[in-house]
Amino acid sequence: MIDKEQLKARLDASKIRSLQGYKDNNYPSNSQMAKNLGNSIVRNIKSVAAGNSLTENNEQAKKRLEICNGCEFFNKSAERCTKCGCNMAIKTYLKAEKCPIGKW
Repeated sequence: MIDKEQLKARLDASKIRSLQGYKDNNYPSNSQMAKNLGNSIVRNIKSVAAGNSLTENNEQAKKRLEICNGCEFFNKSAERCTKCGCNMAIKTYLKAEKCPIGKW
């Protein structure tokens, strides 16, 4: 059983996370994010096997990340997309990757 002090500490921690841009249950489920990661790995392996480069050039990756920065689903403090759960600082550099809502 949780006492009042522990409950207050949890509420305070939740408020701090919220102020920092984190929201509980804001991302897809862990199983969905694992599925997204698996699909991403397969997609990138297939792309490289077909002779394509693994990464985008810096200019294109920066353009992608700028688009993310203006998106309502982008958590700036975590640099993660709340639609797919991906770390966008990484995903924007992978040539075979796409925005989950079609913005790039």
